[in-house]
Formats: sequence, structure tokens, C-alpha cells
Amino acid sequence: MLRITGGEHRGRKLRVPAVAATRPLVERAREGVMNHLRAELPGAVVWDIYAGSGILGLEALSRGAAQVVAVEKHGRAAQQLLENAQLLRVDDRVRILRIDAHRLLEMFTGGAAELPRPDLIFFDPPYADFRNGAPVRAKVWSLFCALGGLLAPGGAAVVHTPKGILDEDERAVLPGIEQRDYGSTSLYWWHPTEN
Repeated sequence: MLRITGGEHRGRKLRVPAVAATRPLVERAREGVMNHLRAELPGAVVWDIYAGSGILGLEALSRGAAQVVAVEKHGRAAQQLLENAQLLRVDDRVRILRIDAHRLLEMFTGGAAELPRPDLIFFDPPYADFRNGAPVRAKVWSLFCALGGLLAPGGAAVVHTPKGILDEDERAVLPGIEQRDYGSTSLYWWHPTEN
């Protein structure tokens, strides 16, 4: 079970889908992210990529976000996400896309899905995508960087990785990216500089 750490639904418990690749962000780290983003959350459109149980998007809704677009390819995880949203009675503000995350960029730029532009992006791919070598890692990191380029002004993108895994070249693609460590996990968040 997962617990919402703040806002309207603080203390409510949600179920985790029985899916091997699902690895929810620990409570202390979730609370840290939400506190860091508290000024951006009210009224925000949130994209929760590799959403799993939906805990990050649902936590954002609890703290004032307006809408969540949750991308989750796995059927069981997507169903659990929907049930969690229904439990909190926010399913009218959650749009679940059962697609591979790598299709999201073309859907948005092609206009086919009529997706709202994100104010916040939560990006939580399987750890294996970062650990299993150059081609997969380069592909997933490129997707995060490309999605970050879609942010509305004043927005932020957050990626959850194994601790300290991003190298200097990867970090250089997003100037000003910040790192916070929580146990064996790192969170990197990026606020685009305004032109």
C-alpha cells in the first residue's frame, strides 16, 4: 500500500499493481518532490510518464494540480491506476494512455491525441532502462529531454533513477538540472531557463 503524503487526500492509502517493473517512489522522496514543486502544483497539468500505480500524479492532484495525463503501457498497472483514481474520486481529472511512452512525443506534436501542454512532468522508467547499456539508456534519456522541451513556461520535469547514474554528458543536455538523493534513488529535476 502507498500513502498520499499531503494535500486534500493526505493519509489515504492506495494499492500498488502486482507488476514486476513497478517500483513506486518511496514516501520520503515523494514528499520531497512535492514540497520542492509546491509553487508549481496549483492548477498544473501533470504528465506522469511510466505512471505505474499513479501515485505521483495522484499526489499532485491532492496538492492542487488540475489534471493528470498518465502514461502506462501495462494493462494491470493501468487498471490499478484507474481504481486508485476512482477511490480518491478524481478519475474525471485523470486521463490514462495505455501506450509505450516513446509514442507520446509524436502524439503530442502530431496533435492526434489533443493533449494539454504539461506544466509538470514526472518520468519514472524502469531502472533497467538506465542500467542495461547505451542504446536503451540513450533512448530513454533522449525521450526525457525531448519531453522537457514541451514544458509550459515556469514548468519542471523530474526523473527518478538509480542513485547518481546520470553522467556529466547526460546532465549537460539540460543546463541547471538538480540532483537529490534518497537512499538508493536519485531524483533529478529541471526547470527550463526562460528566454
